[in-house]
Amino acid sequence: MRVDLLAYGPEPPDNSKTNRAGQSPPTPAQTGGTAGTDQTRFSFDQARVQSLEAEVMAQPEIREQKVGSLQKLLVTGRYTVSDAQVAQAMVDELAGGNSGT
Repeated sequence: MRVDLLAYGPEPPDNSKTNRAGQSPPTPAQTGGTAGTDQTRFSFDQARVQSLEAEVMAQPEIREQKVGSLQKLLVTGRYTVSDAQVAQAMVDELAGGNSGT
């Protein structure tokens, strides 16, 4: 592959060259598509997706038991967060992501 700083986009394949096996690259007609185009197809079980969606939607938005236990820890002064957790939360916030920690 050569780098041309004046051209934009991917370079079209050089069909005059052979691959490692000594074969010429397949033509678009042989591959069933256009040269340089990747194709992907997704399929899924609609019933499974609907089942998972119903399961998620059945969960409460606020987990009262977890909130209650955290409130008790805060009130008693026993809630602690490690330095590593604080640092990771800061990095995640700055990076715009959330690692779930």
